[in-house]
Amino acid sequence: MNYKIVRVNTGNYSKFSDLVHWRMTGKQRHATDYAPSDEIKTELANANLYIYAIEVEDKFVGWISLIYLPKVGKFNGHGHIYVDELWMEPSFRNNGLAKVLMAKADGVAKELKATGIRLYVNEENPIAQKLYKNCGYTASCTAYMMQK
Repeated sequence: MNYKIVRVNTGNYSKFSDLVHWRMTGKQRHATDYAPSDEIKTELANANLYIYAIEVEDKFVGWISLIYLPKVGKFNGHGHIYVDELWMEPSFRNNGLAKVLMAKADGVAKELKATGIRLYVNEENPIAQKLYKNCGYTASCTAYMMQK
């Protein structure tokens, strides 16, 4: 399968918006020519946000959202990469593309000299857990995700 990894930006945001629509509704749409709002433009310009999509036949079929969190203190000025989201359209799963996106996270971490990569995975999502274990991740603790 021919694919490429593309960093999501304001110029290709239409394809990303189509992919998010696909995830949310289960229905694919093409070339909506969606112009990102000023808020989205501001978010995409954040130096610590890295969103990469897998592009196949001129459409995005999956993405990974990474955040670089700067750290000081015991990490000597080297932060962590957090995998915020990873999603692949179901018909493109089980072909190694999610691993390609995880490898991209490794590359970003290396480029930024990050201390490591962290992620949370739902305990009720054994498929994602298997992917992460196959990418070299191990459980480091038991935690509750809390939000406000």
